[in-house]
Amino acid sequence: RQIEAARALLGEEPAPGRRAALGVADAHLALMPGQEHRCPSETERAAREAAEIAEAEGLPVVACQAWQLLALLLRESGFDAADACLERMLALSTDHDLPVWRVEALVRLGANAFMRTGDSSRLRSARAAAVELGALLLTQTVDGLLAMNAVLCARWDEAQEIIDRSLEASARVGNHSAHRYLLLSTATMAAHRGRRRDMDRSLAAFKRAGGEQSLLVPHQLGLCKAIGALLEEDRERALEKLDAVLAWEQDHPSYFYLSGSYGLRPLLRVLTGAADGAEFTAVRGSPGAQLAWNGQFLELAEAVLLGRDGDRSGAARLVASFDARATPFPVARHLGLRLVADAARTDGWGEPVAWLRRAEEFFYGIGVQPVASACRAALRQAGASVTQHRGGWDRIPLSLRTSGVTPREYEVFVLLPERPGNQQIARRLSISPRTVEKHMASLLSKTGRADRSALCEFAAECAVEVEPA
Repeated sequence: RQIEAARALLGEEPAPGRRAALGVADAHLALMPGQEHRCPSETERAAREAAEIAEAEGLPVVACQAWQLLALLLRESGFDAADACLERMLALSTDHDLPVWRVEALVRLGANAFMRTGDSSRLRSARAAAVELGALLLTQTVDGLLAMNAVLCARWDEAQEIIDRSLEASARVGNHSAHRYLLLSTATMAAHRGRRRDMDRSLAAFKRAGGEQSLLVPHQLGLCKAIGALLEEDRERALEKLDAVLAWEQDHPSYFYLSGSYGLRPLLRVLTGAADGAEFTAVRGSPGAQLAWNGQFLELAEAVLLGRDGDRSGAARLVASFDARATPFPVARHLGLRLVADAARTDGWGEPVAWLRRAEEFFYGIGVQPVASACRAALRQAGASVTQHRGGWDRIPLSLRTSGVTPREYEVFVLLPERPGNQQIARRLSISPRTVEKHMASLLSKTGRADRSALCEFAAECAVEVEPA
């Protein structure tokens, strides 16, 4: 309405500079929900025209606004084109002594570098520049990006420190976009650690902050909920979330590529046999495939396809490449090994037993019992010996340990706050329902609880008192 009012005030032939300023504001609206009818190429054309006119008319701020928008739109053409726009923005802001816009350019360049490589060093430099400038809102924006980077790289303490520093502060000053991103980072960290209750709590706060009406919905579904489902060994639910991401992205313009559509979803579809080589090739040629987070999953998907076609050495070579590429992302790295091990064993390629051992050790170490148990079950099926982790006693709280609760029983106990059924527990821990019944009976006896409901309440109390490893 304001843009239409401005057009009416300016008349049919506004001055070029005013037309450019109005054009770049109007083009920004194309990114918002409810504007799906707009043609992306027309939006890109309008933004580029605004940038060129603004530079010609000596309006560097408007030009910076236009180049920043173009950098986002041109991600569809590849990140090299996007970065070229940001470099132009950086040069303009430096030449015209516009420190806020200079830091904006540094932030966007740092964000692109983080997505392409997983390296956050440019983001850290951008944050230092924002702090030096006293740009509080920009600093909080960078903190959100740095928190998510730390989450994906499994640097939990660092992520929590950043969130503690900026979460409440961003709410106080009304920095809604940064606040939502920090809330989503909190939920994603819980999901990547296999902590469903913490994830649900953080997602409830994200919803209250308007997150489900924001452009972060794909990240919520894919980067957070789908990974959480995989760490509960529920691939069907993970694919449901990733399908929902794709449906959302088809109805909304989206220039953010970490949601799973360009990496994790293709891998899961290849594993289920739902995706063929043509579907994989189409995704491989997309801009989202350039990102480090996505590329690691695409290498695994290609490995599975090659192994299925009988190219065993090619498949093994790709997993070795994945192993090196995924080094910055420990959870994704070991989850990937877990995901492809069954296919490799079925098709007779690679080292699935070694991969399962590595994944089991990692997920046991961070306390994600469903995946660790599934790895142990897969190892037994492969005829391999299985480590029982008798040293797992140190994970059990002293009060339970002195009651005689065993590590295997504790694996069941830590799931009880969610009040799952025996079948659900059995599926998540890759054990039989009968074994679950035995563990439940033993837990009732050893904890002195009268019934299952009381045991679940006790487990919830223990979960609050003792943070799992």
